[in-house]
Amino acid sequence: MEVRIREKDCLLYALSLGLGRDPLDENDLPYVYERGLQVLPTMAVVLGHPGPWFDDPRLGITKEMLVHGTQRLRIHQPLAADRPMVATNQVVDVVDKGREVGGIVVVRRRLFDAASKALIAEGESGVFCRADGGFGGHAALAHEFSAVPARGADAELTLQTEPHQALYYRLNGDMNPLHADPAVARRAGFPRPILHGLCTFGMAGVALQKSGGALRSIEARFSKPVFPGERIRLEMWREEAGVAFRAWVDAREAIVLDRGRATFF
Repeated sequence: MEVRIREKDCLLYALSLGLGRDPLDENDLPYVYERGLQVLPTMAVVLGHPGPWFDDPRLGITKEMLVHGTQRLRIHQPLAADRPMVATNQVVDVVDKGREVGGIVVVRRRLFDAASKALIAEGESGVFCRADGGFGGHAALAHEFSAVPARGADAELTLQTEPHQALYYRLNGDMNPLHADPAVARRAGFPRPILHGLCTFGMAGVALQKSGGALRSIEARFSKPVFPGERIRLEMWREEAGVAFRAWVDAREAIVLDRGRATFF
């Protein structure tokens, strides 16, 4: 599929992650202002989406019980507005965690330069099908996410989400009503709409980039949902290859991102 991001798409993505709260923060300005525009590397995860593939009745997926389970991303070239690209999507793994737990469908997405065919970014999304386990497949993911160090974190940051943030973030392309409609959220077992896991992932990516430099890769497991308006505490550990990270919502004593790793250029 052909992909081209406009300036407004880049600005919306940055704003949906909470950048621009402080109009005097010159570190945020290149991402929320078209003059000298830069594109956040984690924007790659919202580009080239194949659409609601889970709506196909032949798959037998209970779509209202879907949540994002894991995400990996590797950047090969910086993203740029108005650069023609081509996206490919491929199911690379289907994992059975059992009837009581669910299944995981892993989709690999790659973004290429439309002219040179050079690889720009690639990622893998693990979609957790909470009502669709027990079909008899293998139980282990091909890529296992490593636990963070057992020692205390080397640094911590606080990330504040906004009550309306999911409504902004869904404009990047994921229009799942789970993130907007209270009735849909309740049917899925949540007390209210939840924030997109990729929004939390993107916020962590911004924080890591500010402290470590331009992102080369980032991955994490989404262990619990974040509700819009909650405060997130990001723990970070320095490692030889980069940074390990984990995110908490302390008000609920909930780990929301776990087994995170990031590397930098």
